[in-house]
Amino acid sequence: MYGRFVGLDIGSKDIKVSLIKKGLRDVQLLQTIRTETSPSPQGDSNPLAEIFQAYSLPKGDIATSISENPASIRVIDFPFSDPKKIDLVYEYELENLSTFDPKKKIHGYHLVKNGTGSEALVCVFEKDQVGDLIGSFNEHGIDPKIITYTPLAFGALDEFLPSERPLLLIDIGDSEISYALFDEKGIRRVRSSTKPVELFLNKLAEHEELDYNQDFSQLAIGDENLSNIEEYFAPILGEIKKTLQFFELEVKDTIKIIEISGPLSLIKGMADFLKNRLNKDVRKIYIPDLGADKSPLYAKSYALALYGSSFKNEYLNFRKDEFKYVGVDNELRKAFMVPGILLGILILFLIYTSASSYYELKDSVDEMETQIAQVVKDTFPDVKVIPKPVLYMQSEVGKVREKLDLIEGVQGGQTPLDALKDISSSLPESLKLTVNDIKFESDDKIKIQGICGSYQEVAEIEEALKKSGMFETVTRNQTGNANDGKTKFEISVVLKSKA
Repeated sequence: MYGRFVGLDIGSKDIKVSLIKKGLRDVQLLQTIRTETSPSPQGDSNPLAEIFQAYSLPKGDIATSISENPASIRVIDFPFSDPKKIDLVYEYELENLSTFDPKKKIHGYHLVKNGTGSEALVCVFEKDQVGDLIGSFNEHGIDPKIITYTPLAFGALDEFLPSERPLLLIDIGDSEISYALFDEKGIRRVRSSTKPVELFLNKLAEHEELDYNQDFSQLAIGDENLSNIEEYFAPILGEIKKTLQFFELEVKDTIKIIEISGPLSLIKGMADFLKNRLNKDVRKIYIPDLGADKSPLYAKSYALALYGSSFKNEYLNFRKDEFKYVGVDNELRKAFMVPGILLGILILFLIYTSASSYYELKDSVDEMETQIAQVVKDTFPDVKVIPKPVLYMQSEVGKVREKLDLIEGVQGGQTPLDALKDISSSLPESLKLTVNDIKFESDDKIKIQGICGSYQEVAEIEEALKKSGMFETVTRNQTGNANDGKTKFEISVVLKSKA
């Protein structure tokens, strides 16, 4: 999807937006925006609508996610990886694996390819969860093109994550925790939870002395004045430990690195706290376009923007069936409108120019062809019929030139054989080498490629050619190891004039 695209992350306390621009070759981050979700005391404020109006954001080219827990997550194996084939059979497979009727739910899958086939990460939600979410957006004049499941969107950040795998990305938001497990090929497993975050925030709300003004970076684990923070975080820590164990059993490998993002990851000391409790290498996520400070906070919205702008059949989107997106792709139209108009004008101009000059040139060409035909007939009077005078003349001239070149070479020009004799006579008789190629690059410059016993022998060949006095210059272009342990070389020489 070309043009501007919005990644929309709506938390319990604020709205975060990443606006990107996707071109034919690259993706550019245009802007990050953050605003509180709370309306004004008068109740006449609409933060979501205001932010789209204030920054002229596209109201359809949007990717967002469902923050609630899915009804079910399933992994279905297939012996093939063609999304069109999987579309035909995966619902039947889901029905066999489930205790519910898939037709009464809304579901979709993200395809994970492997060596022998693929795995479909199937996520199932209640239809009213998607319907209510779309309805709330539509009330603000917004109609997202992509509604997905948060952990799957983080798969779009694969290139920004360390190469050592397995790796677990944990986004600790203010309404949900999202887990995305990556292996060498990309995202492998996902899950999410909301209850631990809810418990943590409730405990914070009970602490009357805490006033972090919607900014978790003002909190610190290990602060003597806030000694209860670590205790409050216990439900989240327990959830993370269970997920680690579950994923390691799934992939039968030890997770080496954990990267964290989200508002709660901004709590001071969080990375070190998790590192000590989990005995893992824990780091905050870093995305070059966002920078170190913004990366944890805008990772989700940026991932959604990338996921949505690069959407394809094997990705998950709940805008389907009765919730299918029917809006106009305004950004795509804008992206190609100006180039399309310019191309149309150029084509019309070329047609007009060609048509106007065609008839002017036609008479001149006819006259020239008549003159050429007469010259050819005069030059070759014995040939009665010449259907293509120009081609016939070119052919005859080419034959004459070939004969002249042959005569010139025989009379005094250097031939490859002469050059080979000069080179051979310049080298010591004890030196053994094989010449694979000798090539005239010009009248006096020759390139020699061959194989000898060692680098020392290459140096001896070069020195012998220089001392022979038969060449203006001798240049060793390159040397290297041959397959049989010998040394290959390439030497260029410039012949001295024999005039």
